[in-house]
Amino acid sequence: MSNNIALDVFIGLVFIYLLYSLLATIIQELIAQWFSLRSRLLVRALRRMLEDENADLKSSEKNGLVGFVYSFGNLFGRFFVPMRKNETLLKKFYNHPTIKYLGENTLFTKPAYLHSHNFSQTIIQMLRGDEYDGRTSNESTVISQALENNSLQVKPETLRHLRLLYADARRDSSLFKLKLEDWFDETMQRCTGWYKKQTQFILIIVGFFLAWAFNVDTIAITKILSKDKNAREQMVQLAISRQKEYGVILDTLSKTTVITSDVKTNGDTTTNTVETTIKTNPSEAFLNDTYNDLKGDALLAQGILGLNSLPDSVYVVKCKEDSLLFDSVIAREPSEQGKKRLQEIRKDLLENCAAKSKGKSPYQNNDLKIIGWLITALAISLGSAFWFDLLNKLIKLRGAGTKPNTSADTDLQKGTSNSPAKDANNLDIKG
Repeated sequence: MSNNIALDVFIGLVFIYLLYSLLATIIQELIAQWFSLRSRLLVRALRRMLEDENADLKSSEKNGLVGFVYSFGNLFGRFFVPMRKNETLLKKFYNHPTIKYLGENTLFTKPAYLHSHNFSQTIIQMLRGDEYDGRTSNESTVISQALENNSLQVKPETLRHLRLLYADARRDSSLFKLKLEDWFDETMQRCTGWYKKQTQFILIIVGFFLAWAFNVDTIAITKILSKDKNAREQMVQLAISRQKEYGVILDTLSKTTVITSDVKTNGDTTTNTVETTIKTNPSEAFLNDTYNDLKGDALLAQGILGLNSLPDSVYVVKCKEDSLLFDSVIAREPSEQGKKRLQEIRKDLLENCAAKSKGKSPYQNNDLKIIGWLITALAISLGSAFWFDLLNKLIKLRGAGTKPNTSADTDLQKGTSNSPAKDANNLDIKG
C-alpha cells in the first residue's frame, strides 16, 4: 500500500467531492422530475422553431441592456406560462393528436422528448389539413398551397424558413419531411447544450446549499486530511469501499434507452429503421433510497473528519446499521400502513444521527469558511462522473505503489527456482 500522504489527501478530497456531487445530482434529478424541466425545455426549443420570439422588441434593443432584462424576465415568466395566447402555431402543434397524448399523465401533459419523425409528421399533417385523404389530391400540391396562402397563420420569420425548406426540397413532400427532421435534430443538439447549462446552474446552487448545510469546507478538509493521519486513512478506506457502489449509482443515473421504429418514407415500398437515444429517467423510489444512503455516507464522512457540530463516526456507523435492519423488517411487514409507519421511523433514525456530536477539529479556520464552501460548490458543479473517473485513476495509482511478490520472485530472492537451470545453448542442465 502506498504511503504517499499527498496522494491520500487528494483521494480523500476527491471522494468528498464525488459524494456530494452524487447527492447534488440526485437532488437535481428530483427537481427535474418534480418541475418537468425536460418537457419545459422541449417547449422552449419548439417555440424557438415555430414562433418568432422577441418580435415585439426593436432590433436595436435586442443586444443591449433592455434585451438582457427582457430575456431574463421572459425566461422566468416562461417557467410558469410556457405558452402564451399569441403563440397559435405552438399550441396547434401540442394539441395535434400525434403530440397531445405523448405526455406521461394528466399532470405532466407534455412529452419530455420527441422523435424527429413525430415533429415532421405533425407539421406536414397540419399543413395538409384534416380534409386531405391521400387519394383525391397530391400531397406536395396541398402543402405548397398551404405555405403560399399561410393557412396556419404562421408568423413571418417562421413562414419564410418553412418556404425555404420546401424550396430546398424541390417542392417534394417526402424530401420536405427529411428537411424538417434535419431542422429538428439540429435544434435538439442545441437543446442538449441548454439542458447541460441549466443542470450545471442548478448543481452550483444545490452544491453551495449542501456545502453550507453539511459544512463541507474544502480548505478545512484539506488541512484535516493533511495533518490527521487517522482521519486520512479512514477516508481513503471509505473511498475504496464505496467505489463499486457509487459506480452502480452513476450507471443508473446516466442510463440511456434506444428506441427503434420503422418509418415508411415512400408509400409502402421503402421502410427506414430509425433509432432514437434518450435518457432514461430513474424512478423516484430509486432516487429517494439513494439519497438516504448517500446522506448516511455524508454523515459518516463528517464524523471521520470531525467537523463542527457533526456526528461521531462510531455513532453514525451504528445508526446506519440500525436503519438498515429496518429494511428487512419493512419488507416482511404485510400491511401498507405498517410499512409506512416503519419507513417514517427509519427516516427519523437516520436524521437523528446528528443528535450526538463532537467538537470541531482544531484544524478548521472559520475566517475562510465561506470561501471553502464556494470552492466545494464549484467542484460539485463539475459533475459526479468527472470525480468518479478521477477517483478510479487515483485509487489505481495508489494500488500501483507496491506489488506483491510472486512465487517466482520469492524463489529468486531465496536463491532457488522451480524452473531447471539453462546452459549457454538454453538447454536444461541435468543433475
